[in-house]
Amino acid sequence: MAWFYAKQYYCFNPFITSNNNIFRVGKANPPSSAIVDFWAKWANVFEAAKPTVKPIEIVWTASTANSKNATGERKPTPQGIDLSKKDVEALRKSHALVLEHPDFKTVEAQASRLYNGVGIVTVAGGALLGPAILSVRMLRKTKSTLPVQVYLQSKEYEAEICEEVLPALDAECYIIQDFLRKDAPFEVERYQLKPLAMIFSSFEAIVWMDADCIALHDPAELLASQPYASTGLITWPDYWIATEDRVFYTIAGLSSYPKGMPARSTESGQLLVDKSKHLSTLLLAAYYNIHGPAYYYQLLGQGAPGEGDKETFLAAAVVLGQSYYRVKHDVEALGFREERIGEFYGKAMVQYHPDDDYTTKNGAEAGDVRPSFLHANVAKMNVGHLLYDDGVLYMPGTRKPIRIWGSAESNVEKFGYDVEKVVWQEMVSLACDLQHVLEDWKKRKGLCKKAREHYAAVFDANATFNPP
Repeated sequence: MAWFYAKQYYCFNPFITSNNNIFRVGKANPPSSAIVDFWAKWANVFEAAKPTVKPIEIVWTASTANSKNATGERKPTPQGIDLSKKDVEALRKSHALVLEHPDFKTVEAQASRLYNGVGIVTVAGGALLGPAILSVRMLRKTKSTLPVQVYLQSKEYEAEICEEVLPALDAECYIIQDFLRKDAPFEVERYQLKPLAMIFSSFEAIVWMDADCIALHDPAELLASQPYASTGLITWPDYWIATEDRVFYTIAGLSSYPKGMPARSTESGQLLVDKSKHLSTLLLAAYYNIHGPAYYYQLLGQGAPGEGDKETFLAAAVVLGQSYYRVKHDVEALGFREERIGEFYGKAMVQYHPDDDYTTKNGAEAGDVRPSFLHANVAKMNVGHLLYDDGVLYMPGTRKPIRIWGSAESNVEKFGYDVEKVVWQEMVSLACDLQHVLEDWKKRKGLCKKAREHYAAVFDANATFNPP
């Protein structure tokens, strides 16, 4: 099956150069015992540092009304959380148990012992496994040879996908629970998995991509960029202004509101992290996420859009006084306009190249800032859901199938090729190859046929296909 799938993939992607080393079959990979021991120690520290106050309640949701023109330096947001001085002090003492641990300040020195190499890391499983496979296939279209590690929960492990399909694309599966001791002090779900996957990954230098994120060029060049080399942490902007409650910084042990932070919040569908410089950042971000649902998500977002892990990485770096680079080029919405009244429907986000951004923002001559990532955050590119579960592929109020990322001409102008058409070529191929393999799609009757019909209706009426 692995050889067959690899052969099919190459037939569908003729401009990828052959690399015989890519195609191999493997099983879910065993965890590094050194990383397991490392995490077990800090998991116990985080449990000992669990906040002792009752879960935080938001009095009123922070407003993002001023987001459109947000530029320059971040300003404190009005407080939407009502904490007593006693509770603030209790939270500060719990937080200090992490920062004041005798081994925390020297944790970066352990990075070279625990990690090596460069690669892409993501979390998938369930409805995100199909988009993750699509993401890896699109990555290989850029001619990137970066290895990929896909982290899943044990309940979402799929043998044929992890032992044949993904290894054929130089991607390996790891099971989150394999890194956790049976007596682990807490359970992890959803957003909490992201920092853990980064810590568990054997790579020292990480390109993090959400499962629904698509690389528009080889991400390896980002790791050679000046902003990454000088800071070891690159983040990208969201649409919204940052809305953390200023009391967070008191809890984190800072004497005042930090200066120099970007006005906009973070969009963490993609991150670049060098563990030799930011292992402590990842650990502190993990602490914020483990205790996020009851405490830190409220403190860092106050109920504003996108609550979850998104603010925890930059917040950790700021608290620790670590350097970072925030891309200054605005995130751009990708979508379509409704035919009757012209309302815009955003379906994805475009994030831009940090080196181009750095060069341009520092006054040097530069060409246009190139797009680097397309994060399909609203309409997840899961062909088994898009074609069955909602009307996202149709003009609102009709059953007319449409492009959802803009015209072919606008795609070519922005990306150099029609990225939406190419993504759909890949999704048709996936639908036909994996409709009886991927658990999420096994009950989607006629998936291959429906995917081909949609492609023909929207992208190429004269398209011909091999038998499924």
